Amino acid sequence: MLLKMPTWIEITVIKMTDNEIIAAFHAMWDNFPEGVVITQKSREIVAVNKAAAKYGLTVGIKCSSLGKPEDHKGCRCNQAVDSGETQCYAYDGPFGKAYGFWVPITEKPEWILHFSVGRAFEYEKFTAKGGKKMESIHGLTKGTDLEQSIKALALGEAKGVMMYYALARLAKEQGLDEVAETFIASANQEAVHAGFYAVMNGKYPKDFWKLVAGAQKAETAGETTIKALADKVRAAGFTAAADEMEIFAKQEGHHGVVLGEILEKYAPKVESVTNKPVYVCSVCGYEYEGDEVPDDFVCPICGQPKSAFKLKE
Repeated sequence: MLLKMPTWIEITVIKMTDNEIIAAFHAMWDNFPEGVVITQKSREIVAVNKAAAKYGLTVGIKCSSLGKPEDHKGCRCNQAVDSGETQCYAYDGPFGKAYGFWVPITEKPEWILHFSVGRAFEYEKFTAKGGKKMESIHGLTKGTDLEQSIKALALGEAKGVMMYYALARLAKEQGLDEVAETFIASANQEAVHAGFYAVMNGKYPKDFWKLVAGAQKAETAGETTIKALADKVRAAGFTAAADEMEIFAKQEGHHGVVLGEILEKYAPKVESVTNKPVYVCSVCGYEYEGDEVPDDFVCPICGQPKSAFKLKE
């Protein structure tokens, strides 16, 4: 028996907004090892993943303006937009055969997802675990005349991350979603820069597992700490802010879970035989193990000085 749909029922198809498409793009493609962009028929770039950003691609420029004209002879963007179907072009890359793809986005067919496979590096040199080995820059400038300049750059870029995310928040509060997305993209790039300079100066140890273990404890403890602060913010009458802080608290706890899984899967198994005192950062919960916290010690998680550390009972 066929059932007739009541006339008063309307079926509504919820279409993604441009910002939602871009957010989904970053969620799916930011960790892809080669450059990926969303572009339009005009060749103006709408979004770039992390790898594409490293190559100098940015939102707003035309991809056709990069390189030489002959570099774009195999472009299939027009065909993808006009046909609504995925286009592929095979060419000789630096490591052998490479393939370019132009994929119309279902929710917005005038936008094209574009990427290549085999252009940026040789896949055969991937390690068994699937990662790509990079040339180490760890500690290159430590102890040199460049150390202080690189340190200043790292701090400046880290503060830039905070500034751009704050600007993004302010822009969203004023309904300027596109401006906010631009600020967020800048913040993400600044974060990459800050990490790069920190590694150059050897700020964190190359054998980083002890640091990750400390971060895991700090993130786990952070859920309780931020939730308690959110309760105080709520009691002060700032309900909306408290609601967001409670989400942040859960995210901190999730970070602890994820780091715990990473430690379990990848970290070398070391038996702890030390009976040394443990000092805990009163701000983030990071634990320092040793007879005494050095005078010049700075918490690697939140940047607090020695005075913020208290002996663990």
